[in-house]
Amino acid sequence: MGILNEMFGDGDKEQYTAQSELLAKGSYESRSEEILSGYKIFRKKYVFKSLVWKILLVLLALASSVMMIMTAEEGNEIMPVFCLLISISVGAWFISQPINNMKKFRSGLEVLERTVYDAEIYTDKIKISMVQTEQQEAEEAPPETPEQTEADLALDGENAEEEIPATVIHLDSPIVDLLDKEDMFILVVKKAYVFIIPKRAFADDDIQKVKEKLSAIMGIRFKNES
Repeated sequence: MGILNEMFGDGDKEQYTAQSELLAKGSYESRSEEILSGYKIFRKKYVFKSLVWKILLVLLALASSVMMIMTAEEGNEIMPVFCLLISISVGAWFISQPINNMKKFRSGLEVLERTVYDAEIYTDKIKISMVQTEQQEAEEAPPETPEQTEADLALDGENAEEEIPATVIHLDSPIVDLLDKEDMFILVVKKAYVFIIPKRAFADDDIQKVKEKLSAIMGIRFKNES
């Protein structure tokens, strides 16, 4: 945690040590409307803000292309027209990506409905694991080992002696944000991966402990959105 103290705090550096401390532990059943609500908050705060800047750049490129076409000498319009078409294509791709991602997200909600998860919040990480029921054990084949992603610096699959790998998000990574909403915690990794953890999974005292500890440890990456 030394890096975090240097970046965000000037208080007692011995207050938080590298030793992991369990702050809250609980189980919750996945609900589609709850997940969708958290995902919309994530999109509004991260996806749409990024999209605005991308669209502004595309508009600037379009304006430049149009100006080049208007001022180009006869017979030299090919390159400006090509730049105009490229700008239009890039703009359409920027707009289509969030739409396609939302469609994929909605299509996967039915699969996640009523899945039970265990969530453990520590001072240095959050661990989320799926609870497999007896019926699932009888019906489902052993899960495949998940492929690594570009966010592996913050996400770990723990396979040792576990039938279902747990997802571990390291809170000391600078690419991790934690949004504290009234009814849920929204965990964001690299502004691209999102995990919704409902507060109903934890006791009120534990929730308060999480707020106090992680707001001090994570600094500006802990965002109180209540």
